Amino acid sequence: ENINATNKILFINVHENEMTSVDAIRAYDVNDQYHFVYLKHNGSRRIGFNHCDEIYTVDPNRIFTHVGIVSTLAQDSIFHNHRAEKLSKHLAKEILKYVHEASWIISLHNNTPDNYSIMSYLPDSSEALNTKEVYINAKMDPDDFIYTTDLSLFSKLKYLQINVILQDNENCVDDGSLSIYCGKRNIPYANVEAEDGHLTEQIFLISELIKHVHPQ
Repeated sequence: ENINATNKILFINVHENEMTSVDAIRAYDVNDQYHFVYLKHNGSRRIGFNHCDEIYTVDPNRIFTHVGIVSTLAQDSIFHNHRAEKLSKHLAKEILKYVHEASWIISLHNNTPDNYSIMSYLPDSSEALNTKEVYINAKMDPDDFIYTTDLSLFSKLKYLQINVILQDNENCVDDGSLSIYCGKRNIPYANVEAEDGHLTEQIFLISELIKHVHPQ
């Protein structure tokens, strides 16, 4: 752990297969000014573990509420298992130790074309129920955007004409994600999302976000 890093901002990556985001924060923060926590397991999105000769896997960004844990375990598990739930909750607690030490949480994620984008947050789209407001710059790639729980950050990025979504913290669907956890507890949170391979774009989004979160 870098003793020179600021405790105010935590960068976090929970999906090991989304490596562009890891390259982006390392390229941006060459002096290790910020804390960066990431999960390292088997190179995949989901984390697997064995219990009683059964294999269970979870999406590590779906384990921050009980509802999320049950749902993510059910995706590929044959049997409901309380021990598997406890192990998932333990992992979440270990991650949240870092979260509660910070004033701002910045998640780093990557997506693939035609799978998920800022367009998913438009009315009648898959993420519409989680959306308070959305701003889309038609000149930007819809796969590159920032998602936040914080109105002030949303307003600033909208002013700068950067793709941005404001989470509906009161009415959002509980999927167990870190954004839901932070939104319900008034912990300032942002997700810097970029298409896999869009290294330059993700570095740009990080830099614009930091100007608001941690002005020099």
